[in-house]
Amino acid sequence: MGRKSAVRFAATVSLCAATALLYGCAQDAGGHATAAAPVAAQVTTETPQERSVRIRDELVRLGCDTNSCIQTYFACEDGLLSGEACEFYRQHPLK
Repeated sequence: MGRKSAVRFAATVSLCAATALLYGCAQDAGGHATAAAPVAAQVTTETPQERSVRIRDELVRLGCDTNSCIQTYFACEDGLLSGEACEFYRQHPLK
């Protein structure tokens, strides 16, 4: 029985030491920086429809308020149109 008691005592001491060590590591003395939440979790991305509405509203604000002007802008952005018709797009590259 003496050997089993010694093994139990050693296991108990080891468990207490490990618990104390983990408890000490968990203490925040205020000197350590805490990790911030990942940026990806905080940033909300806009849908393609929201992006198109945002760009359309910005185009209207810039004076491109006709349907043909807005369609031309998006055609130039998509690479479906080029040349002089895309001058407004080149002067106002909205992202």
